[in-house]
Amino acid sequence: PDPPHAQSPKRLRLTQEQNPTMSTVISSTSRVVPNGAVVRSRSFRVTSSSLSPHGRPTHYARARVCPPAPRTLQMSGRRSSRLMHAVTEPVYGTAPDPKEVDPMGSPPDYEKWYADNVLNEAAMAATSTFPIAPEALIALTKGILATGFTDHRRLAADFKFVAPVVGPLTKDKFLEAFPSFKLGEGFPDAKTNCYAFRVDPFESNRVWYVTKFMGTHTGTLAGSIKPTGIKVESPPQSSSMVFNEAGECTQLTVGYVMDRQIGNTGGMGAVFGILYAIGAGAPFPEMQPYSKSLRYRFFIFLSETIAKLQKFFKRKQFPADPTPSAA
Repeated sequence: PDPPHAQSPKRLRLTQEQNPTMSTVISSTSRVVPNGAVVRSRSFRVTSSSLSPHGRPTHYARARVCPPAPRTLQMSGRRSSRLMHAVTEPVYGTAPDPKEVDPMGSPPDYEKWYADNVLNEAAMAATSTFPIAPEALIALTKGILATGFTDHRRLAADFKFVAPVVGPLTKDKFLEAFPSFKLGEGFPDAKTNCYAFRVDPFESNRVWYVTKFMGTHTGTLAGSIKPTGIKVESPPQSSSMVFNEAGECTQLTVGYVMDRQIGNTGGMGAVFGILYAIGAGAPFPEMQPYSKSLRYRFFIFLSETIAKLQKFFKRKQFPADPTPSAA
């Protein structure tokens, strides 16, 4: 990706080659990358996803780092990487024909709803003033994950760790606590399964991604928890990293469960969910699956009772006519 000091783009040049069906990439009516088109920004190239069964290009593209290739869609000038991001990421703001993508047909006022409620990510990315390009931020995020948080240089001095229950922790406290868990020893086949990396359109220095931990407890965990042989599957969890202009991570958030019905961790994420799955959860509410409090259960009971009474008195006041009127 381009360095942090890359400047904004001035022009976009498209060369059609090797694919006679390739059409315009960017126009007022089409904002998707057609099949076979190639996008390059210096050393970055993007190839489009496959066509739909009807020959229409899909709305997504996939990116991969590779050496520059000739005769490609080139972006030159200022902030080329940011414009490339706007082209290769899903672009919103122009409603696709629902007849093409929705088998149920066109909902009422679909175009108005789309314009009012679907964020135009490309437009927001183009106006970002953060000096590090989205592709570079995602690469920084993956680099930190690959080091297992052992490269302290990648964490800012004011770094903080924030989870649903634990934290905020300072950099020193996080680096002291994180290695002590020794997840790799307790789960030799552990996989965090990170996916869906993307830059937040509202916070252009923040990268979101999803994790889904899976592994078998065949080793000693945290130095004292004996193997149980239990296969742990966590629910999908939303995580994020925030960066400063020097490329250092200033905040890490983990463990925010997206669907507590998935997996065998009691609907909990991060370490608490793993401990619960292997029977090592602590006996306080924060490390136990969610359950409704007595006050909340009473509130639900009261609400349902009031609704039934209102329905009963409404029937008494406005009884239905059992016999239809004569024609």
